[in-house]
Amino acid sequence: MTDRRHRGQVLARLERPTTTEPTRLAVLSDVHLATDATGTWKVYHRTERHLRAAVECANERDVDGVLVAGDLTRNGVPAEFDRFDDLAAFDPPTVAIPGNHDFPTTFDERTSLPIPAFEARYTPGGLPFRVQIGGLAVFGLDSHAATPDSPAETWDGRIGDEQLQWLDDALTDADPESTIVALHHNLPATSDLYERYSAELPVEGGVPGFADPQPLVDLLEARDVAVTVTGHLHFPAVERADGITELTVPAVSSFPHALLLLEVDERGTTVRFLPLTDAEGMVESVAHGYEKDRVLLSAAQLASFPLVDDFA
Repeated sequence: MTDRRHRGQVLARLERPTTTEPTRLAVLSDVHLATDATGTWKVYHRTERHLRAAVECANERDVDGVLVAGDLTRNGVPAEFDRFDDLAAFDPPTVAIPGNHDFPTTFDERTSLPIPAFEARYTPGGLPFRVQIGGLAVFGLDSHAATPDSPAETWDGRIGDEQLQWLDDALTDADPESTIVALHHNLPATSDLYERYSAELPVEGGVPGFADPQPLVDLLEARDVAVTVTGHLHFPAVERADGITELTVPAVSSFPHALLLLEVDERGTTVRFLPLTDAEGMVESVAHGYEKDRVLLSAAQLASFPLVDDFA
């Protein structure tokens, strides 16, 4: 029997993507799974519980596929990925892209999971990738600045020329009406929304940015991609600019502890917000994060659902 908290609210109704083959895609992000940490606004001591809830939620919804939009782990160490694999028993096919916490950096002394190992575990043959989930063509990009031979010197996002060329070529034979491009870091419109909203709050915050996003923005607009999925900011958002619709996925780890369900058919896409804990869990999370700007922004966004309604 479906748990009451898994019925979900409508976050948005979008005119695109569309598909003649009804498709249900679960999308989650920012799990930040921790094996030896407690507290903070990411509520590390509850990350295992929240990941279990995400698995249960996706499996009981009979979805066609699962996409994890980055930051699977707290620090990218092998033990955290091993525990993620122990818990992430999703029934449907599951793919993931890396977040800024998943790959090696020069400023972290921990031993990180090698990039090829991440690709072998979580992608259909490497990064970037294309995978068909029901009627949707899903393209996964790596916005981390690290390479297999060189740790990143920053947590800022980056999509280099090689990935841009791959994406341009890969989109050539894709139907833009049923295409999703996923990356962890946010595009300028949503980053601007964050900066604008955050400036109104009584607490300070910050988030790693995106180095030179304009070439990617231009390509997404030129190829008329139906929707671009990002994570990273931890709060839900739907922003439109430059001909692009960006759907930002809320965090599993921090408030509001949720995943998104995309229900796609020939009429368009309904995005449902599915919470992963009860009121007691939400209160605990707010108590840990009330001084964090992204927790406050999540609360503000939740109070204005649906964020977009193209069906109205």
